[in-house]
Amino acid sequence: MTPEPLKPVYWISGEDRAKVDRAVQRLAARVEGEMGMPPERFDATETAAVEVRTACEAMAFGGTRLVVVRRADQWKAADVETLIEYLDDPLPTTCLALVGSGGPTPRMLRAVEAAGQVLAFGPPAKANAKERAAWFRAYVQDEVKKYGSKISPALASEVVTRAGRAGEDAGHLGNEAIKLALAAGSQGVTKDLVDALVVVDPEAKAYLLGDLITQGDARGAYGMLADLAGGSDSTHPIVIHRTLARHFRGIAVAQTPGATKADLERLVGLKGYPADKALEQAQRLAPGTGEWCVARIADLELDLRLSELRHLGASPDDGERFVLEVAVRDLLGTCRG
Repeated sequence: MTPEPLKPVYWISGEDRAKVDRAVQRLAARVEGEMGMPPERFDATETAAVEVRTACEAMAFGGTRLVVVRRADQWKAADVETLIEYLDDPLPTTCLALVGSGGPTPRMLRAVEAAGQVLAFGPPAKANAKERAAWFRAYVQDEVKKYGSKISPALASEVVTRAGRAGEDAGHLGNEAIKLALAAGSQGVTKDLVDALVVVDPEAKAYLLGDLITQGDARGAYGMLADLAGGSDSTHPIVIHRTLARHFRGIAVAQTPGATKADLERLVGLKGYPADKALEQAQRLAPGTGEWCVARIADLELDLRLSELRHLGASPDDGERFVLEVAVRDLLGTCRG
């Protein structure tokens, strides 16, 4: 069958980076297979959109020109106006591939849909936490099935939970799914196999603790503290501190007027869903809450490392868990307002 003609523009995005990369590779291979030119590559964090437009409008003398722009979702709405204008009458010998983890601005989305095609690999951009969890669970199931095995929805959810923050990383989950599928074979993945092969991220529950605190859920937060303290895989208080510090630094940055996802990645290292969540929580909490919580967590670190209270109790970390509980009490009170 004759393939569909190349479109002037593609927006290729999503959190399943492996599929995003494969889509770009297939596009480049097709252009070169049709006697086109090797891709011209740009990075939106280093190149202005007007420069990309200039590249798109240059005449091609060796067949189709492919222009690939990575991190295109980092451009602001005003930045892409020149490309929106270009897409009103794109050069037929140029194929523009805009690649990112997130989606385009609304106007850019309309322009791409009118002139080309949007390819999304991952949960919908505006999916809520429940919808995202369902997508990642289904992704684990699909990857296990692809490699000749099967896994129940409950065990797939367990894999996502054990991965912690990496549970929002389709590439990491894909690796876990392949490992389980190859070990299980046609018998299917069991709970014992998940326990044996999928390592629990020590920060996973601590990250959930931060969410419970911002929600003002005292019962949930103290229950999570009990989980973090118990069992053979208990999480040390300083690890919990580190995760809470990063969580609330993200909220503090997000409460800065005009803060963007790019600011959260640059200043805190948050991107994707964690960055979206920090921006959402920042809007829900009273102004200044993030900064106050960061200061209180800094005091917690001093207590964990230097305070005499850390020596309380019979076991080595009783005192440290006591000062952690006091800090969580204060954080809950502030988030409740």
